[in-house]
Amino acid sequence: MAKINFAEPFVGKLENTYIKKAIESKWLGKGKFVNKFEKNFSKIIKSKNCISTNNGTNACLLILMHLKIKSGDEIIVPSMSYISPIHMIKLLGGIPVVVDVDKETFQIDIKKISKKINNKTKAILIVHNYGGICDYSKVIKIAKKKKITIIEDFSKTCLSKIKNKFVGANFVKGLDLISFCSLHSTKTITTGEGGIILTNSRKNYLNIINLRDHGVHKTKPYVYNQIGGNFRLSNILASIGCAQLKRINFIIQKKIILNKIYQEYLSKNNKIKFQKDPISKNIIKWSFAIKCSNKKLANKIISFLNMNRTVVRPSFKSLDRLKYLKLINKKNKKSDFVNSKVLDESIVLLPMHLNLSSSNVKLICKNINKLS
Repeated sequence: MAKINFAEPFVGKLENTYIKKAIESKWLGKGKFVNKFEKNFSKIIKSKNCISTNNGTNACLLILMHLKIKSGDEIIVPSMSYISPIHMIKLLGGIPVVVDVDKETFQIDIKKISKKINNKTKAILIVHNYGGICDYSKVIKIAKKKKITIIEDFSKTCLSKIKNKFVGANFVKGLDLISFCSLHSTKTITTGEGGIILTNSRKNYLNIINLRDHGVHKTKPYVYNQIGGNFRLSNILASIGCAQLKRINFIIQKKIILNKIYQEYLSKNNKIKFQKDPISKNIIKWSFAIKCSNKKLANKIISFLNMNRTVVRPSFKSLDRLKYLKLINKKNKKSDFVNSKVLDESIVLLPMHLNLSSSNVKLICKNINKLS
């Protein structure tokens, strides 16, 4: 049996053609494919402004730099997520203020956010964990009233929709919402390495662009407006992104099919539960997350599948387990990690990449049901 990887990029002849064109243009760094990719991504998602970056981590860092996050500033974060946004907050001296995740949706528990807000709160980080959607509509009123920015990480749910609007572009008048997405080779849309920032604010857009380009003055060579960096996406990598955007409909339909097969073939297994998605049926998932009835079963599934040429992953860690972060402090108590500590021992992440066949998914389900 051929090995089933956890994640694989879906690339083909069009990517090769576009890469060749980028190389032949002699513009290997900044070039026409970068502008084309930003314009097309913005058009598809329906965001007024789109900024490409060299990776998703730096997309997050740029947003934090734009918000002028400094030592002592607080940002509300979920108790469990991929680590890069937390690292970037700490890198700038910010304080991650933790809110536990919901045990059914695996997303930040919206009901607990208000209690964590004070005059030091600068932003709320909303992460769509694993490929599910976090319904943050209730946070919008709080954020608008308190004049707090919402930072949205839609890396795991790119191309999903909330009420017919793409996740990442649910902008609300009077709310400062800035979204970002990783375009890593494991993601739904990839440039190999890369990231995207979306904002409907022209003011946000111009400043983030300037920060991305060393803070350089527009017309005066070697004169700078502010401290920035080089976070630009290369023309070669942007060419891959342009090719990827040509097959958006295929990507969406394939992901929906894979999701339905998992649901159909695992639905009768009473030892596992699906990630609850209360606001959308056809979610474009990064991974298909299942919650096992106990830690022992989760480990058993992971061990067996990995030994039998099917790569699956455990959950992201509850952030309190990462001792170097020193998150148990005056702001964060052990009670802020109750659900995440249970979930990170019981969640198994199953493949959802575009090279998967229906028979691959059915085999994965068959083995899980056999082990349960």
